[in-house]
Amino acid sequence: MTCAAGTTTFRIESEGTTLKTADAKNVDVCTATQILDNLHREFTEKYEPVPSGSATVPAGKTKIAAGLNVNPTFHLRNQPPVTAGDPLNRFYKIFTEKTEADPEYRSVISAIMKGVNDSNESSYKTEPTKQTDFSNPDNFKGIYGLINVNELLERKIANTVGKFSGSSMTTNAISDTDRYEMRNGIKTTFEEIAHRENQIYREKFLNIILIVVGIFLVSTQLVKKYFSFENSGSFGFGGGSLFSGFGLGTNSGLFSRFGGLGLGRSGRSRLGSSLFTNNPYSLSNR
Repeated sequence: MTCAAGTTTFRIESEGTTLKTADAKNVDVCTATQILDNLHREFTEKYEPVPSGSATVPAGKTKIAAGLNVNPTFHLRNQPPVTAGDPLNRFYKIFTEKTEADPEYRSVISAIMKGVNDSNESSYKTEPTKQTDFSNPDNFKGIYGLINVNELLERKIANTVGKFSGSSMTTNAISDTDRYEMRNGIKTTFEEIAHRENQIYREKFLNIILIVVGIFLVSTQLVKKYFSFENSGSFGFGGGSLFSGFGLGTNSGLFSRFGGLGLGRSGRSRLGSSLFTNNPYSLSNR
């Protein structure tokens, strides 16, 4: 699977169907491409059932076999049985019928994560040794292999970019754990912002409600203190007509207690003597 400069060809999706020939500059890119193609096949390939009689498996297809149980697709997709029968989803069947105490359960986990058939209780979840380059492409298996090849590509990209600035960035490649922590931190920040916004809106709404209630209570008390609706057809103070004695200085009416709006019985101005001296709207109780 390792690419050889000058002989191996590979394809990059951005360039369509055009094949490139590996050289000293892109031989690692060629190898990474082949590793990813192989991982894609091991995760998604649909196997062919065992042919009956003299029938043969179509060209380019893979016949189901027990040895393929190290590939994730053997368990993740609906695949034909190794001998005969209806297709089945081994992952669903085992995870609904078995537990971690069963070797079949541990073997499926190992195949998906590491690309090996390991049912040992102490090692089936252990992450394999990470590859430091692409010299052993067959060691990139399962989900761990996919993570490993992605990390190597990040390092090489960072190193290439670093050469333009005269500094090496190889050691600054983002690890899988760092990416998870970054995403988790961003998610937590957004949740906190949303929570605080909701809290502010609730506080503002409550303040508005309290203001409205306060205005209602104050206005109710003022109405009780200064207005009476006891007499039919009358709206005044103490039973007098609303406009009776307007400007005449009588003892009843809206303006009677202000000195008849400056005019008494004699017609003399009482603006200075009684207009504001006996104000019924004073907040002090008499």
